[in-house]
Amino acid sequence: MIDEMMDYVKKTYPMIRWKMIETENLFFEERVKINCFYCGRYNNNWKCPPRIPDIDYKKMINEYCNKAFIYVEMPIDESNYEAVRKESSVYLHRAMLLCEKWLYQNNEPMALSFIGGACKLCKNGCMPERCANPYASRSPLEALGVNVMKSAASAGIEVKFPTTEYMMRIGLLLW
Repeated sequence: MIDEMMDYVKKTYPMIRWKMIETENLFFEERVKINCFYCGRYNNNWKCPPRIPDIDYKKMINEYCNKAFIYVEMPIDESNYEAVRKESSVYLHRAMLLCEKWLYQNNEPMALSFIGGACKLCKNGCMPERCANPYASRSPLEALGVNVMKSAASAGIEVKFPTTEYMMRIGLLLW
């Protein structure tokens, strides 16, 4: 099923890659969540802490039978770092929404995704009183407490820091 879905998604987002994962490849850590507190978007982004539901995300993720890391790598250099930082986030986000749509249309109505990095769909940031894109915005995987670097490495995806050649964004698709 995922191969058919990804063939469909890659027609619009050709740089997208995927890797099926097992639950044991996801590492939940409190230290990841505290990093959200130090982010400039803390309490300003409607899909980031502290504005996300206070639920047991590990338990919720375990309720899904299928899990895949969906990711993209975009080349960067010093001259385009900020532009690629935003572009890679939105690219992955939109590709993941297309995955959800495909799954919904193929009898998987509970499909859900978590993006890589904070939601950046609104050009001028979040509106102060509510989310302007409640059906399209998604929470970052890090906001759930997932150590993305450790989880990706466990699944065989190499993430390099500091980012010097490629900006990598990793999200999680559940169905």
